[in-house]
This record gives sequence, structure tokens and C-alpha cells, in this order.
Amino acid sequence: MRSPRIIISFFLILNLFITGLGQSLPLLNADEKVFYNGKIFTASLQEPYAEAVAVYKEKILAVGNLNTVQKAVSKNAVWIDLEGQTVLPGLIDSHTHAIKGGISLGIPNVYEQYLAPDSLFRFVSSHLQHKNSLTGDVLLVYGINITTWSSIAKLNALFNEGAFEQQPVFLRGSDGHTGWANRSMLQKAGVTQKYLQSVPASFRKFFGNQSGEPDGFVADSGMQRIFAFIPTDQTDYHAAAQKAMLYNNRHGITAWLDPSAADLGKSGPYPFLNAYSWLQQHNQLHAHIALTLVADANKDPQSQIGKLRSLQKKVNQEDLSIIGFKIFADGVLEYPTQTAALSKPYTNTGERGNLLFDPAGFARFVSAADREKILVHVHAIGDRAVTASLDGFEKARNENGHSGIPHTITHLQIVQPKDFHRFHDLDVLASFQLLWAFADATTVDIVQPYIDSSLYKWQYPARSLLQSGATICGASDWPVSSGNPFEAMARGASREGSLGILDATQQMPRMALLMAYTINAARALMINGQAGSIEKGKWADMILVDRDVMTVSPEVLKDTKVLWTLFRGKIVYQAN
Repeated sequence: MRSPRIIISFFLILNLFITGLGQSLPLLNADEKVFYNGKIFTASLQEPYAEAVAVYKEKILAVGNLNTVQKAVSKNAVWIDLEGQTVLPGLIDSHTHAIKGGISLGIPNVYEQYLAPDSLFRFVSSHLQHKNSLTGDVLLVYGINITTWSSIAKLNALFNEGAFEQQPVFLRGSDGHTGWANRSMLQKAGVTQKYLQSVPASFRKFFGNQSGEPDGFVADSGMQRIFAFIPTDQTDYHAAAQKAMLYNNRHGITAWLDPSAADLGKSGPYPFLNAYSWLQQHNQLHAHIALTLVADANKDPQSQIGKLRSLQKKVNQEDLSIIGFKIFADGVLEYPTQTAALSKPYTNTGERGNLLFDPAGFARFVSAADREKILVHVHAIGDRAVTASLDGFEKARNENGHSGIPHTITHLQIVQPKDFHRFHDLDVLASFQLLWAFADATTVDIVQPYIDSSLYKWQYPARSLLQSGATICGASDWPVSSGNPFEAMARGASREGSLGILDATQQMPRMALLMAYTINAARALMINGQAGSIEKGKWADMILVDRDVMTVSPEVLKDTKVLWTLFRGKIVYQAN
């Protein structure tokens, strides 16, 4: 067998054609290829770094030192010089609303940037003349920074006169749980003073009102009421799915979990499921997709399990599978919504938020799903919701033993120290959106004055959970916020925002952040045996990036660019 030095010399002429990797698509798509002379992060705890990796068709053939990899390939292998650049496993998002994200790419969006009401008015007005900016007859705007809700009176003054008097407008908060509707939109949805007087107080609280008159602000169930009157029949879900696929591949994402692919409380049709199936049928599914379906833990689990099984038979195939349920444990934390379930009262109301399931019912639901090897993925933001979710998982583990199913809690804005170790002990994964873990108005101004200081200190405690043995998974919640994993990793490392650093003791190590978006997130999708790391026998999902993401500062990390994305051994994205 020739030495690696001789092999490299032998392929010197070939490598002249492979320099500038962005221009070598035919060679990158060769059936048998070896990547060498770069920084290869494998995400394998046994061997986190490698000198070379060999790919044969869709799978990884060999990983390790150059001599080992050389012995594994044939003389026909194409050798690709990485020229010192960095290769990572394909990144994985453990909580992203991808089809919604694809839809949002064709809708006016301010992407969480705070715009003063007058500036927001100018932005929205600029889209009023373009019919392709409308969703049906509604001017729907995504990504509104939630601090905007402190200016409700100004929004009413701006968006209910002149050109907007007869034009329904809905501003969707970047948190995905709040929004604001102008008077025309409220009338379209039938949200009037008379309507609010007719509904129970428990439902009325989801609508902002002064003396019983709606002021346009809505949250959670109020959002659902508004969206029921926003036309979706003209939405091109196939185009949205294509946009979502390109967006994710462009950011190096080769797998994700879509937590709300369908709502079992509705009879269908289920356009998101159909859109994913359409991608598969048209050979445009360039990622491993896991789906969970929204369920009600207060209702009979068996009937919902039956619906899930029926949909699995229609949808599941290679790279696309329904793996479980999504359960809402609570709402959101920020003022004025304050529907996240806390163990101590909000200081301005004396209330503790809303726990959206009966704890005993949730425990029964989880135990039933767990016995059927069905994953449960829980939205929990307040510490009371987190504790109640863990209690339910604990009862399921006690009843069933460890089923091997990696149940997950996502968001985790407030977690009590008494619960840190339980994630490890119960093998419940922690899916964090660390892009949100920084000091700005959304975590300070509209949170800190309204909750007990003993809770406030434990916002997004990722480092504490990591040190307690929890498995930390990376997630975006796109299109609630950016789906770019490098922005989230940078924020998780620095936790720095316009108001300083949100608890420097919770800054995450770089290796842990990379693991969160690779092998750990693969567990959340239940594909860690096939993806999530560069290891022999796994899918050849890899990306090339333009900097050494293991060592650069957070400020440099956030601007990382993906040069190409390899999915199942073939290029699915290539930078220009």
C-alpha cells in the first residue's frame, strides 16, 4: 500500500481541478470520494476530530487518519483537498416550523428588528401597494419585535385610518404567541365588544381590551381566532416547502424536527404533511424530517394514538416520518401576555400563568404514548410547566421502565435548579433556542419587573443543565426567529445583547454547542444511529464552512457561511 504522501502526490494533477471547492460540483458528487487536508469535526465522542473522511455513494465509508481512510477506498476514489477549511456533520434543528418558515419567506417580515411605530408604519405601508404581499385580503406581517406591544395606542392611531381603514392588517409577534390586529381585521374576525362579553373570562384574557373594548392585542387562543379568518386557500404549500428546504440547506441543515406538522384536534386536510410528502414524491426532500403532531394531553390518549398511527401509514417513508406528539404545557412569559406557568406569581397580577394540561392527565398521556414507542415533545417556558412536564415523564419512566424514547422539553426559559438533574436522570432532552438567551428588552424590560427575582436568575440555564448531565439540543423555532444555527451558537456562547450579558455563568462551551446541533439533536429526531455525526456507516451528511468554528470568537462565529452542503453524499447546496 502506498503512503499517504505518495497518494497525495499521485492526485496532485487531479487536485488542480478541485481547488476552489465551490466550483467542483461534478467531483463533489462522485460516488467515491475522500476529503482530506482540513479540519474535520466528527461530533463523535470517541474520535471528535479526523484527518480524512471517505464517502461511498450515500454513506460514510471510513473516518480517521489519512492512512486508515486510504486503505478503505478503491483506486477510483476522487481525492478532494479541503485546503485547510472546516468540515462539520450536517446540522440538525430539533424544533423548527419549516413549512411556516417557507411561507414567511414570501410575506413581509421585519425579522425581530425593533421598529418604532412610525417606522413600522412606513414599512407596512410600503407593502400595501403590492398585492403579492397580501395573504388573501389581509396584510400579514411577520417577525414583529414583541416590545412593540408597549405601543398599542400608537398602533391603533396609525393603522386604523386612511389607507388602512378598510384594509385588514395583522402584525404577528416574533414569539409566535402574540400579535396585533387593526380594527378592520378585528371586524373581519368578529372580535367586538359584544363578542368579548359573550365568551368566558378564561378565554377573554387572550384579548387586550380597555373597558371591554378590544384594542387589537391578542395572545395564544386569541391568535387562533384571528388566524381562522386569514385566508390560506391561496397558499402554495409546495412552493413554501421548496423555499424551506433551500433555506435550511443553505444554513447547513440536513435534518430537522417540525413540531406542529398537523393538529389532531382538527379533521384535516393537513397541508404541511401533504407538502412534505410532495417533496418526497418529487425527489426534493434533501433532509431527514421528523414530525410531531399537536395533541391534547387532557383528552383520551388512545384515540389520538390511533389517529397518529393512521397518518404514519400515509406519510412515513425514508427520510420522512411522524415520530410523536407535541403538547403545550403553557404559553409565553413576557408582559403583557404572561401565560407561561410559574411557581411564583407574576408581580403585577398575582397570577401564576396557565398550565395547559392536568398533571395527572398528562402523566397518563405520556405513559400511553411511551408504551407505544411514541415520542412526546413538550412546549414549556415557565418553571411550573417544566416541573409538571418532568413529573409526567417520571411517572411514565416508573411505569414503563426506560423505553429508549428520548422525550423532549423545548424552550425552557425558566428552569428551577431542583429540576436540573432530572433531565439526565429521566433521559429527557433539553431543546433550547439559545438565540433568545441574551440581554435585551425581551428578556429584561418586559420580564424582570414582572417575575420573582428567584425565577428571573434562571433564564435559559443551558450551562447548568449541561453540567448536571442533561443532553442539550440546538433549535431555532424558525420562523419565530432566525433559523441560522451559527447565529444561535454565537449567542449561546456569549449571551450578549444590547443590555449586556444575560448571566455569564450560563455561557456555553463551543464543543457543547456543536454537539447540540449535531449528534444531540439527532437523538431528538431518533436518527442518531444513522445521522448526526461523521462516523462509518452513517449517512454522508456534511457541510463545508468558511471559518474554524471551533476556535473563532462568538462575533466571528455568527457570520459563518456554508460553502456547500452534502446530503446523502450529494451536493444539495453550493454557495456562489
